Amino acid sequence: MRWRIVILMLGVLLSCGGLAQAAPITIEITGEVTTFWDHTGFFNDISVGNVFTGTYTYDSSTPNSDTFSPQRGTYLHNPPCGFNISLGGFEFKTVPSGQLGMQIWDNFNNVFDGYQVSSSENVPLPNGASYYVVSWTLDDYTHTALSSIALPITAPVLSDWGVNSFGIGSGNSFAIGGIVTQAVLVPEPVTVTLMMAGVFLLRRRR
Repeated sequence: MRWRIVILMLGVLLSCGGLAQAAPITIEITGEVTTFWDHTGFFNDISVGNVFTGTYTYDSSTPNSDTFSPQRGTYLHNPPCGFNISLGGFEFKTVPSGQLGMQIWDNFNNVFDGYQVSSSENVPLPNGASYYVVSWTLDDYTHTALSSIALPITAPVLSDWGVNSFGIGSGNSFAIGGIVTQAVLVPEPVTVTLMMAGVFLLRRRR
C-alpha cells in the first residue's frame, strides 16, 4: 500500500502544477561580491568576497508588454513582487509599492539567450544611502539556455549561462558587483503541505 500512497501524492502534486504556474514564484539566491567601491563611507562591513543572500518574487501570469520583438519578453510585476537582498548587515529591497521588471530573450537577433530581473524602486538604507538598481543578468551565447520568451516557473540553471552578473548601484556613490552561486525555487505552501502529508502517511503505514 505504501507505493500507492506515494503515487497518489505525486498525482496530487502534478495536478496542482497548473495552479502553481499562475501563482507568485519566489527564487532564493546566494552569491558572492566580486567588485565593490564606495564614495560614501557608509559600507564599512562590505568587501570583495562577502556572501549575499535573498529572494526575488514574480508572478508567472504577468503578460508580456513587449510588442516590438517576438524574441524578447518584457514583464512588469506589480506588488508584492520584488527583491529582498541581505548583505553586510544591510537589506536592499524593492519598495512595497514598487514594480519588479523582468526581460527574457530567446535567441535574440540570433546572438544570445538572456534572463534579467531588476528593481529600480528601492527602499533607502537606514544610513541615508539610496540606490537606483538591484539587478541580476544571465546571458548565454550558445542559444541553448532558453526555448521561449515565456516566464520560467523554475529557478535558472546556473550552468546553462556563460554570463552571470549581479549588481546593486547608486550612480557615482557606490556600486556592488557579484555573481550568483546558487538559485533555488522556494516551494509554495500547498506543495510543502502535500509533501509533509505524504511523509506522515508513509510513517503511519509502518
